[in-house]
Amino acid sequence: MTLTAPAGVRLAEGMALAESHCTEPRPTEVAAYGDDGLLLRVDVPTRHGAEQPHLVHYRRRPDGTWEPAWTLPWGTQALAVPGGYVCVRRADGRTLVELRPADGGPEQLLLSTRGRAGTLALRPGGGWIAVTTSTFGGPGEHPQGLLAGSDAVWAEGSDMTLSHAKQPQGEWQVHLVPLDGTAPRLLTPDVPADLALTGEAAWATPATLFLGVHRHHRRGTRDFGLLSLAVDGGEATRALFSGTVDLCYPVPGPAGQVAYLGTTRRADNEPVSQIACLVGEELGRPVLLAAENGLWQRPVGWDGPRRLVCTAESGPRRGLYLHDLDHGTWTPVPTRASVMNARIHAGRAAVLTSAPDRPPVLEVTGLHTGTGEHVVSAGTPPLPGRLEYRPQRIPGMDGDVASWVCLPDRGRPLGTVVLYHGGPFKSWSEWSWRWNPWPFVACGFAVVLVEPPLSLGYPDAVRTGWRQWRGGIAAGAAAQVEAVRAREGLLDSPLALMGGSFGGYLALTTADSLNPDLVVTHAAPLDLTQVAEGSDVGWQWIREFGDPTEWRPLYQLNSLAPRAVRPGTRVLLSHGLLDGLVPPTETLRTHRALARQGVRSEVAFFRSEAHPLSRPGNIRAWYRWVLSAAADELAPAATASAEETRP
Repeated sequence: MTLTAPAGVRLAEGMALAESHCTEPRPTEVAAYGDDGLLLRVDVPTRHGAEQPHLVHYRRRPDGTWEPAWTLPWGTQALAVPGGYVCVRRADGRTLVELRPADGGPEQLLLSTRGRAGTLALRPGGGWIAVTTSTFGGPGEHPQGLLAGSDAVWAEGSDMTLSHAKQPQGEWQVHLVPLDGTAPRLLTPDVPADLALTGEAAWATPATLFLGVHRHHRRGTRDFGLLSLAVDGGEATRALFSGTVDLCYPVPGPAGQVAYLGTTRRADNEPVSQIACLVGEELGRPVLLAAENGLWQRPVGWDGPRRLVCTAESGPRRGLYLHDLDHGTWTPVPTRASVMNARIHAGRAAVLTSAPDRPPVLEVTGLHTGTGEHVVSAGTPPLPGRLEYRPQRIPGMDGDVASWVCLPDRGRPLGTVVLYHGGPFKSWSEWSWRWNPWPFVACGFAVVLVEPPLSLGYPDAVRTGWRQWRGGIAAGAAAQVEAVRAREGLLDSPLALMGGSFGGYLALTTADSLNPDLVVTHAAPLDLTQVAEGSDVGWQWIREFGDPTEWRPLYQLNSLAPRAVRPGTRVLLSHGLLDGLVPPTETLRTHRALARQGVRSEVAFFRSEAHPLSRPGNIRAWYRWVLSAAADELAPAATASAEETRP
């Protein structure tokens, strides 16, 4: 397909760079790390526009360098065990849990299911693993059979979701699986009627397995805690729910305790925060491990029984930290870029890092020496510009924020493209495959990556944005954009505002004051009441804004009417039809309202996508659509502006 562009726009160069993002294998996670090397999950684009997951085994050569040894197609997750790895892969419509020797020898089937696998947890002392699985198509029948003969999925609680209606899932099951290939044992934990398993599991001791659970309340709120399962004691359980934090993402330790990510519960409308927590076998009150400077740390592993390894965001990157439990000190571990994912073993960390201008790189780093060993890097063509980080202080805003600025190497920018990230608790600290700035830079545009209040890494700015999306976050983000444009001499350049999800909300909201020439959004929530009531994660909305009925004025205050976009502006809207987080009708409603008001609105619905754009074929098409629109709308405006200022 040939694309044409106004003079000066290097559309072919931008599309070539976008094309490379859609064809390059994507390292996504360090799946396992042990004595025999490590397994890296890599998602490989297919010629059909989808992705195929692979697990790639890397081993250390005698000279200390690393080499790939074998690859497992359709592998999705893994666990290091003595002598090899337990791997999960999909085959012939089933999910297989297999033992793979480190030398790549024949696999041994341990468990097969038609559902999906959740957690793999090695029992202390070895020999057994716990595996959680969930099957499809279980619940959803009326208890009296009144809906028999129909395709209805029935429920009576407020935890019903559209995703459940589309593909009903059975309850999570827990299997105790021996590594010698003998028959697994199905555990039958005594789960209280008001609780549901989440699929998370971690061993506290060889006799005690912690299972993640949640309690869904009638008013739509949800609490997260755990069940302590006595594996060899009649499978009786004890529940633990903290009065202050939700407990998720367990990381088992070597001394009878498990580390959790704790998220503070909503209290007196105060902003949430995140903190590392410890839970012992006795199920006492969780020990909260506050980090210096309010960093929102998340446990990822252990370096011995008294040192916990966490990640935490600080400014432009997500770092790796060692927490000494005996002395209460936090020590940063040097990394070359922002930590995407890490696994810890024997005093070392296998770390996947990236940055907005650096594709993912896998290294093995000494936790105490800081010395790194390169394993593998994702490939990409040379970048067409330079990146600068701009800390910002905005009047009326609590704490510091920042923006990234990407400038083309050649000539004055033809326009400015502003990218707002989703979330809102996310950041631009990593390389992005979907909202990547460099194809726009290759076309000749400057790109501003805005880090507004509520971005991770700015815990001191959270108060500005909490429950104040329009007056706090959006107002602050617009001020950030204007400050960057003024500093870089871009105030007179044509402007495009873009973003996905929460970023799309910001793009449409800030259009009222920034008057862009182009707006691009994907899966943007605008009517927050409608989104909260229809979202599969409505409990998250209630956590911040409260009950949608009781707090309806607050929801309406932060919602956005499409009239914020001036008539004549070109707007590109898109959404995945399988989205369960933001109902696709939000985008259809917005498109119709914009069209009625004289906005040049276009809309595209991706039939195979959920909330984010994830399939390489769809990402390629999206880039082609958006880059072409940016060339058409920004370049002519830049030419007209230059002619107006010409003497």
